[in-house]
Amino acid sequence: MCVTIQAATYVRQSEFHSEGIERAQARCKALVEIRRWELVTEYADNAVSASKSRADAQWSKMLADAKAGKFAVLVGVDMDRLVRSIGDLGALVDLGIKVLTVDGEIDLTTADGEFRATMLAAIARFEVRRKAERQVRGNEWRVAQGLPVPGKRRFGYLTGNIVAHPEEGPILTSLFTRVLAGESVFSLAKELGKPPVRVRELLSNRSYVGFVQRRGEWYKAAPSVARLVDPKVFDAVQTLLADPSRKTSPGSAIRHLASGIARCGACNARMVKQGPNYLCKGNLGHPTIKAALLDDHLKWEAFSYVAGLTTTPREEVLALVTNLTHLTRARTVQQDMATWEGADLAAIRVEVARLGKEIERTEVELAQARSDSVAEDVAEALRSELPDDEGAQWWEKRWEQMGLEDQRTLIAGLNIKVFNGRGLDRVKVSVR
Repeated sequence: MCVTIQAATYVRQSEFHSEGIERAQARCKALVEIRRWELVTEYADNAVSASKSRADAQWSKMLADAKAGKFAVLVGVDMDRLVRSIGDLGALVDLGIKVLTVDGEIDLTTADGEFRATMLAAIARFEVRRKAERQVRGNEWRVAQGLPVPGKRRFGYLTGNIVAHPEEGPILTSLFTRVLAGESVFSLAKELGKPPVRVRELLSNRSYVGFVQRRGEWYKAAPSVARLVDPKVFDAVQTLLADPSRKTSPGSAIRHLASGIARCGACNARMVKQGPNYLCKGNLGHPTIKAALLDDHLKWEAFSYVAGLTTTPREEVLALVTNLTHLTRARTVQQDMATWEGADLAAIRVEVARLGKEIERTEVELAQARSDSVAEDVAEALRSELPDDEGAQWWEKRWEQMGLEDQRTLIAGLNIKVFNGRGLDRVKVSVR
C-alpha cells in the first residue's frame, strides 16, 4: 500500500512584497509536486524578520501544527528564509520533521544532511550578528555626527527625522505655545485625535529643540536637523507639565463664555449661567442678564479690545509659569514638613499662608498674560487679514474659529461687571 507523504511549505521575507512571497510559494509547491507529496498547508511570513521574535508569526503556528502531526515534511526556498539560528533548526529536528529546501541546502532525511544543516545554521547566525554589529557602528557614527538614528518617523518631521514636515511641523510648534497659553493636554489630544499620554510624550521630547537620543542619552543635533521648538518655550512647558497641582483628568468643562469671568456689580461675586441667564453666584437677588445678550455684547467688546492692542511681552508668560510652579512646589514642601516630628507648625502655617497669597497673585497675573498673548495673536491676524470694508463679517467668522477656550482666554483680559437695570448700558467693560 502506497502512503502519500503530507507536506507543508514555509516562506518568509523581511520586507513586504507580495510578489516575492508568491514566487517563493510557487517554487516550494513545484518541489512538492516533483516529489509527489500531498501539500496540506502553506505558511507565509511577509515583512517578518527572522532575527526577531516570531511568537505571533506564521512560524509559531507552523511549529504548533508540526507538533500536532499535521504534516511530515516542511519545504522552504533556502536556508536564510527558513531558519536563522541553531535554535530554529533544533526546534524542527526535535519535532521529527523532515526539512528540505528548494536549493538543496538542507535535507534532514539523513545524518549527513542534519550535520550540514547545523553548520549552515551557525553560519547564518554569524551573518545575522555581524549585520547587527554593522548597524550598531553605523548608528554610533550618526549620533557622533549629530544625526538621528534610523527609525520610525517622528511627528513633525519628514522621513529621516531631519527635515520639518510642512504640515505637521507648525502644528507641533503650536502645541507648545498653546499649553503655555493655558490650554490643557486633554483638549489638545482631543483635537488631534491622539491619547493624552501621546501628546504629553510629544511635549516632552527633546528632539524638537535640537537633540538626538542614543541608548537613553541625549546629544546635541547637527545644524541640519530642524529645530521645531524654541528651547525657552520647551523648558517652560516642562516646568508646567511637572507641576504636581495640574489635573490629570479634564474635569468639568466650562461651556459658557462669561461664566466665572463676568462679575456682579453689586457684590463683585462671579456670575454663572443657570438656565437662559447669568446669575450672581453670591446672591440670587442681585443683577441677572440674558446669557445670549451678554455673550454677543462681549464678542464685540473683545473686537474693540484686540483692535486697539499693540504688543504683548510673551516672555512674561514663560516667567510667570516658572514662578507659579516654584511657588506651588514650595507650598507642597511646607505642607509635607508639617507631618515631620518636631516641626514648627506655627511657622509652617505662616509660610503656607504667605505662599498661598503669592500663588493667588501669580495666577491672576498669569491669566492676564495669557489673555494678552491670545489677544496679540488675534490682533496680528486682524492687522494682516482684516479687509477695510468687512470688519464685522471678518470678526464674526474669526470669533467662531477661535473656539470657546480661546474666546474665554481673550475676554479674561477684560473687567466685566453687570449692574441692575435694563439693556446693555448696565454692562461695564474695561481693559484690566
